[in-house]
Amino acid sequence: MLKEKSFKFQTKFNIKKIDNKSDNSKYLKSAFFEGTVSVINSGFLVQIQHIPPDGKSGELIQRERKYRRFFEDDLTGDFIATPEGRILECNPSFAELYGFQNIEEASKSNMSQFNSEDWENLAKRLETEYKIKSHQTIHKRHDGKQIHVVCNVVAIFNESGQLDQIEGYIFDDTERKEAENALRESEKKYRRLFDEDLTGDFIAKPDGKILECNPAFAVIYGFNTIENALTWNISESNPFDWPYMVTRLKSEGKIQGFQSWQRRSDAMRIHVVANLVGIFNDGGKLTHVKGYVFDDTERKKAEEGLDRTISQITGILNSIKDGFVALNNLWEIVYVNHCAAEYAGVDADDLLGQNIWRRFPELVGTIYETTFRKAMGSNDIQNFEAQGFAKTYSWFDFSVYPSEDGISIYWRDITQRKKL
Repeated sequence: MLKEKSFKFQTKFNIKKIDNKSDNSKYLKSAFFEGTVSVINSGFLVQIQHIPPDGKSGELIQRERKYRRFFEDDLTGDFIATPEGRILECNPSFAELYGFQNIEEASKSNMSQFNSEDWENLAKRLETEYKIKSHQTIHKRHDGKQIHVVCNVVAIFNESGQLDQIEGYIFDDTERKEAENALRESEKKYRRLFDEDLTGDFIAKPDGKILECNPAFAVIYGFNTIENALTWNISESNPFDWPYMVTRLKSEGKIQGFQSWQRRSDAMRIHVVANLVGIFNDGGKLTHVKGYVFDDTERKKAEEGLDRTISQITGILNSIKDGFVALNNLWEIVYVNHCAAEYAGVDADDLLGQNIWRRFPELVGTIYETTFRKAMGSNDIQNFEAQGFAKTYSWFDFSVYPSEDGISIYWRDITQRKKL
């Protein structure tokens, strides 16, 4: 022993219960101990440790405690159950997950009570698959609350090869599943809005390749299906406008109300109004273009037709040698032809928008004011003759035509007739 410095030993002790009131002592049980005797400077150091009846050593006990701590501290609901579902053991997380007050209460439950059909199917699968990963299902807790769980289960077989126990590790996935369902519903809603939108919606690369579009976009550009539209490049609709818009997006980020004449896939000419938004990566590079296109062709053609009509009427009114002025209901001048402007001695544009009584106060209190107001109020055509207010030596014949928007005043020079 002196050479070895220490040695280990095992021994058996009979434990007595000593009664201080009498000399009687009782043997309660026998216990095994293991120890180590070490030589130290002052003598011997003896360390003794009790060996439990099942024969487990101190090292084994420490390992068991460590893994028991892992089991109990695990945030996943861990359990061991029989194939019929009876809980043999579980950790605190399992009890909390299923709404139990403590482990003891949870241990009295049965896995099949949470979802009997699912548990039965799992047990049957484990007989051949041995372990199942990431199994998702709905469980009903003992308090009636439904939860979505993800579990891993492992089969334990006895010496006869029969399924003896099932180990399980369960995670409450309810919040994530609810968020996923909400996101899926939101995606469906916005997909429906996208598909049913009468505006042509699309996502394209900066070079114009279509990545995604809705049915309205396909119709606007003359395609029978979305699939055909996805093979197209939107820059083909107007090779000049698309590069210009992409350049603007790189600096401005978005463009609103951009109007452009374009060619459909079948070469038909259309006028569109587009709102465009740039999508940039973390480095600030333009990666995609989101667009919302409205077919404005009919309105644009009507507008151009109206412009042509107005231009023709304006041309006619400016070509005549008689005066013509239009006033709105607020007595503001909205149109003056060349002859009328020349008579007043001003440029026609300088009169537009001005109130006739403030611009020409000399008309107030005359036959001009009386007749103009009568026409505006009665909606009846008025005619009168009067000397010119700018050229008093001249006489004019006036006709005043009322409308919903105001009055139109037409006059012609009758000076020569008056001299006869």
